[in-house]
Amino acid sequence: MEMIGELPVEKLRNVCDPMVIGCETSEEMKPLDIIIGQERAVRSLQFGLGIKELGFNIYVAGLPGTGRTTAVKRFLEEEAKDQPVPRDWCYVNNFRDPYRPKALSLPPGRAKELQTDMRGLVEGTRQEIRKAFESDEYAARREETIKAFQRQRDELFARINERAQKEGFLIQATPIGLLTIPMVEGKPLSDEEFRALSPEARKEISKKREMLQVELKTAIRQARGLEKSANEELQKLDREVALYALGPLIEDLKEKYQDLPEVVAYLEEVREDILENLSQFRAEPQAQPPFPLPGARELPFRKYEVNVLVDNSELEGAPVVMELNPTYNNLFGRIEKEAQFGALVTDFTLIRPGSLHRAN
Repeated sequence: MEMIGELPVEKLRNVCDPMVIGCETSEEMKPLDIIIGQERAVRSLQFGLGIKELGFNIYVAGLPGTGRTTAVKRFLEEEAKDQPVPRDWCYVNNFRDPYRPKALSLPPGRAKELQTDMRGLVEGTRQEIRKAFESDEYAARREETIKAFQRQRDELFARINERAQKEGFLIQATPIGLLTIPMVEGKPLSDEEFRALSPEARKEISKKREMLQVELKTAIRQARGLEKSANEELQKLDREVALYALGPLIEDLKEKYQDLPEVVAYLEEVREDILENLSQFRAEPQAQPPFPLPGARELPFRKYEVNVLVDNSELEGAPVVMELNPTYNNLFGRIEKEAQFGALVTDFTLIRPGSLHRAN
């Protein structure tokens, strides 16, 4: 039986010659980009990454503290840098159905660019529209339209007044409408004086009053028609002036995004919505609170925001996303709410992405 010999002290540790390392300090050493001693695991990773069909996953197990997460992440980043950069994703308002916002898939970096351009469009439109509606030319055309309506209305009631005077009546405006008051020798008759007349005279006056009231109702309908036409002319004028101010701003963006038909279609919808809500753009900007919330926007203009869900503008290659807390919201995103006038509300600008959105 061989006896166990005593080991000298110098053999209890391995002595490494520092000159073998080839550097003065560890700061000069670069971390290894390989997984040491895990050739089979590397082959499995390469095989798994080569499968492009859905439903396949890679599961990595190992002892805690062995650096498997860091090693796998570094390996995936090396594989991902040669892959194409995925498209951006953003939400925009659906003006026909605000409860169903539109998701746009854009080339990398274009979603954030569209977000900036839309904010500039809103600010520029507010300035240009206020400037256009404060111009002397607009004021003159509006006044001309109103005066034309007033002139036609005055002529209409002048004819009915002339007709009433010829029949011996006075038309008087009251809070409850227009009254036809009979006159004798140029003076209005009171109720007592009217009752004191002979039955034949009262009958004749009543007959004329009924005929005059029919003509008066016709004149009132015509006046309402004139007022409606005048309002339509004013709306047409407002739309024409606003389109003149808004047109170049929209056309510049349409030309910039002409390679993206879905963005061009969205800009058309934005133009129509602005023209239908000119009062919001003509109003003066709201006073900002002393301590505004970061990112807070005026409520009437939030519908023109672009909610960027995924921005790949600074990405090189395919994304590598680490999710250490894979809850439902962290994976699939969430819809936030905010308090307005004592109630919780939400819209498309409060949609927040999850890890799966960033990894898409």
